Amino acid sequence: MARIDDLKALIKKYDEQYYEWGQSEISDAQYDRLYDEYVALEKEFPEYALMEDSPTRTVGAGKEAGKSTGLEKFRHKSPLLSIDRKAKEISELMDFYIKCGSPQVIVEPKLDGITCNINYENGKFVNAATRGNGYIGDLITDNFKVTQTKYPKELEEGVELEVRGEAIIPFDYFKKHLMEDYSNPRNAVSGIMRQIDAKDVKGKGVQVLFYDVGVSSLPFSNDSEFIDYLKSHDFQSVPVRIADNWEQLKQIVESSLDGYIQQVDGFNVLMDAKKEYPQAVCDGLVIKVNDFGLRNEIGMSIKGPKWAFAYKFKPLQEVTRIEKVIWQTGKSGRITPVAQFKEVSLGGTKITRATLNNIDYMKQMDLQWNDDIVIERSNDVIPRVIEVKKHNEGLDLDGFEESFHQPEYCPVCHEKIKVLYPLLYCVNPACKAQIKGKIVHYASRDALNIVGLGKAIVDVLFEENLLSDLPSIYQLKEYREQLEALPKFGKKKVDNLLNSIENTKNPELWQFIYGLSIPEVGKKTAKDLAQRYHTLDDFMNCTMQELLDMEDIGEIIAQNIVDFVHNPHVLEWIQTLKKRGVKCKDIEIHSEELKGKTFVITGTLEHPRKYYQDIIEKKGGKVSSSVSKKTTAVLIGVDAGSKETKARELVSKGESITLLTSEEEILKYFQM
Repeated sequence: MARIDDLKALIKKYDEQYYEWGQSEISDAQYDRLYDEYVALEKEFPEYALMEDSPTRTVGAGKEAGKSTGLEKFRHKSPLLSIDRKAKEISELMDFYIKCGSPQVIVEPKLDGITCNINYENGKFVNAATRGNGYIGDLITDNFKVTQTKYPKELEEGVELEVRGEAIIPFDYFKKHLMEDYSNPRNAVSGIMRQIDAKDVKGKGVQVLFYDVGVSSLPFSNDSEFIDYLKSHDFQSVPVRIADNWEQLKQIVESSLDGYIQQVDGFNVLMDAKKEYPQAVCDGLVIKVNDFGLRNEIGMSIKGPKWAFAYKFKPLQEVTRIEKVIWQTGKSGRITPVAQFKEVSLGGTKITRATLNNIDYMKQMDLQWNDDIVIERSNDVIPRVIEVKKHNEGLDLDGFEESFHQPEYCPVCHEKIKVLYPLLYCVNPACKAQIKGKIVHYASRDALNIVGLGKAIVDVLFEENLLSDLPSIYQLKEYREQLEALPKFGKKKVDNLLNSIENTKNPELWQFIYGLSIPEVGKKTAKDLAQRYHTLDDFMNCTMQELLDMEDIGEIIAQNIVDFVHNPHVLEWIQTLKKRGVKCKDIEIHSEELKGKTFVITGTLEHPRKYYQDIIEKKGGKVSSSVSKKTTAVLIGVDAGSKETKARELVSKGESITLLTSEEEILKYFQM
């Protein structure tokens, strides 16, 4: 059936965006509607429920989980499955409660972050991993250790324990430090916790809140005992409530966990007057049967526990009338449609615009001028148009109807658009909208980190003709008087901005490459390029074949890089930046002893990963995130997982890969 296949493809696509990339083109509520439609059709055509790739049998991103991260993989001791029973209606919660036998239940916040799992063996903390597909996740031990999480390094001797939790970024920290770079705290924590280098995680506000147990050598008889254990052993836990009957459960749910969860700027936030718990964003409540024996009797489905229910908060929605579509050009040149409509208020915020994603999304809704539309906001800075409520007739006196058609030219520079359906691109590198976006990215926290040069300030400086392109950042010091005269500026603010700009003149090579906004080049690829080329000049002279010879760089990214470094505007920018004092730090190579050799570091070794990486890179070698036929040697520690398995398979097939399985072998290999 065509609709089932379409829904399956859409759900798979959005699962990958959500679980792998920490973002999504659609809201949670829109996803839930697609999923519910699929479930209804599967009931009508039960043969689809037996298919292995059915969304009702898939956890997270399914078999594809973790392929985009490049992180070490870890097989969980017990599955971290999702909660299959979920709804926004109290009547459905009541149905679940009665089917379970009206037992005592425990109620906790449904945190909107990324699920992870930490392990203790013989009473000692050993590792941390993301949920992944429920069975295999990304090993994030080093990243976890540098978060602001409260947890004990040791438990009682002999204890084996899996503790489940959610990595979050508190809402107050998000608003102060990350709102310009991410649309919601979940996107932020997802991107940050999947970094290869723990330095990119430290100081970013991440905390893990613990709430569930997996494998345990301790004799817990119910969830309440486990939560008490967490608190008594100094784990950062979550607030919980116990309900002995339906009336108590209904009261706890309708009061949003006795008032713990409150609406703040359109987000559902855990607000604790005593500050025992951080301001975690929540998208609902989790209701679980408290008694572990009864849980075993109720059992599991393919996807998750039958003894748990996710009560999801309803998103904020309003109906309004669309007036026109505004086409906006971003830093990559992508042109995105945005709906402009009669003002509505969602979560106390007045809204007149919402994203429409792309031209195909508009066509699917059959969006027309003067339609009544539904605007939705759910734990996100960005509101969305989710459906057309009603088509309206009328006379378009203002000529807005034309804006609903796919444009042929960039709305900013008026150059002809390149169509890669359903996406539209302006390919003019001198387009002012792209330049603004590139400056904001260059100044962002993860690139050059110019404090005080966010989007709003960049817009102002463009309007005042104080910024015109990337190199003009380093001319701002010549306009001190004009800057100080601007509204809400003044001497101190200008001093801070100019000092921050001055401090970026000697960046790490990878930071500079990442800050240039090369399409599809993220931080990991920027670091790989810096390690491959060592200097900015060598990077700017890279060739297509050299790039294709690198691991993890395919034809599309390689072509993007080659096009970029040969672009006359880019070459002019680079030369001007150099003249204005910007000089990237070259990668320090003490010898070329390991030049052309590739190493993989896996498992927990005697020293942190960075220790071994520095040894390899200073001798001219490269550290890769994956094992292949091109791998020279693999450094194998405790809990090495899939990379060790793959390396041994390749060795058994005759590939010449050295396996270093002890500290002694590693030191001998590197002649230390």
